[in-house]
Amino acid sequence: MKMKYHSDKKPKEKLYGNRIRELLQKKDMSVQELSDTTGLRPSHISLIINGQRRCISLPIAFKISLALNETIENIFLYKPTAIASDNN
Repeated sequence: MKMKYHSDKKPKEKLYGNRIRELLQKKDMSVQELSDTTGLRPSHISLIINGQRRCISLPIAFKISLALNETIENIFLYKPTAIASDNN
């Protein structure tokens, strides 16, 4: 069975890293405590920390940001793809 790809679909933007582990250590906080604060499963947080979940939703990023009292930009490392310019 062949998979159909829609040409108008854009690839998902992905993170290329995060500072969650570093910030947890700095704040003397465990993954379980972050889980309790955010309502996210510890396993989900671990996948994000280890780079196995590189596409996360904005609400999840906000929950982690608020729990760590850091900006999203200070937690998640993101390299945007080139933005096509409209030269009409």
